[in-house]
Amino acid sequence: MDWIRELKAIGRSESLPYFFRLCLVVFFLCLLAHLPTKLSSAQEIERADERIATGTGTIVKGNMALARDEAISEASLKVIEECLIQRLGAQGLANNFERLDEEILSRTKEFIRDYRIISELRTERHVKVLMKVRVNEAILEKRLERMGFSETDSIHAAVLFLVAEMKEDLPPIYWWGDPSRETSLTQTELALSRVFEGKGFRVVGRSFFPPEEGYDEHMLHLALGNEGAVKWGMLLSAQVVVTGEAHLYGESKASVFLKALKVVDGTILARGYRGGTLEGNGGGDRSAVELAVNNWANDMLPLIVSGLKPAEKAINQITVMIKGLKSYKELRDFREFLKGDFPEVRSVVETSLKRDLVRVSVEVKGDPEALAKKVLNHPKRPLSFEIDDLSDQGFTVVIR
Repeated sequence: MDWIRELKAIGRSESLPYFFRLCLVVFFLCLLAHLPTKLSSAQEIERADERIATGTGTIVKGNMALARDEAISEASLKVIEECLIQRLGAQGLANNFERLDEEILSRTKEFIRDYRIISELRTERHVKVLMKVRVNEAILEKRLERMGFSETDSIHAAVLFLVAEMKEDLPPIYWWGDPSRETSLTQTELALSRVFEGKGFRVVGRSFFPPEEGYDEHMLHLALGNEGAVKWGMLLSAQVVVTGEAHLYGESKASVFLKALKVVDGTILARGYRGGTLEGNGGGDRSAVELAVNNWANDMLPLIVSGLKPAEKAINQITVMIKGLKSYKELRDFREFLKGDFPEVRSVVETSLKRDLVRVSVEVKGDPEALAKKVLNHPKRPLSFEIDDLSDQGFTVVIR
């Protein structure tokens, strides 16, 4: 019985450490349970900042390294071209191709933050790579602004066309009378799609409608009112609706009366009548209705783009105080971080240097609070820091 008493005594003496060990196990289990969520969140941020592209290089005289560099350069060029198309539209890229090639496309390395080769394939004649590429969009945006392309030169809004096409002695063609029936695009819709896509708009498709979706009766009428047109825009997630009629008079003459509405509030952005007449033997590849649409678009698209522009943000001079820097390199890294990663930052200049405090004057387009939030939540911060003392005049960065 003595060993039982000894065992109980040992159990009582070790019960406290055992309790702590149990708490530690529970703590680490909880920590591990939350870790994947945080890692997943960070990975999502990185994925949002990456683009995937392929490139091919030709092997000349067995030089694999040169072929690999060529493949990397080709993939980088594809990524920058994609950024420019999204920013300026296909037509904007075409209209300014010579300047863009000289200033940007021939210097892609300046705008690539970093890249990672996911997969590489080698054949007898070629090296092919699949890459994840991160673009330094702030530097790219500043270069475009220096070239005269403002942020609102192109619009990436979605546009829906509700335009009826009328031909002599034929019933009008309009898709919204029976939305569940598949119809091909009319000449008018094709012409409108070309001019709007050239300006950077995304044309909303209308090929699929849920059968259970209900439509108000006035949304099915040939002559749509503003309210019905805006409801269609909301239903199909468009920001702009173009509504009206196109009249085709034989092969050589057409006219359009069109109106553009802002879906969010029903505001009329542009409205007008324009005609198109083919002279002589016709207009080559262009039709009369395309000529009429182009005449309308030349006058109305600037009004539509202007109506969709966000309010111009004022340029403010703010002060950023940096505490806890351990070296000049940390100051330099943070300064380049502000200048290179945030398009709204126009300049960064140190105005006061002390051992424990650096004062920096920052010229920023917008307010300090918005910049402070972006700086604090940026996934690639060069230093670990907190933000304190936020005000209209600036904020303080405290290095940990």
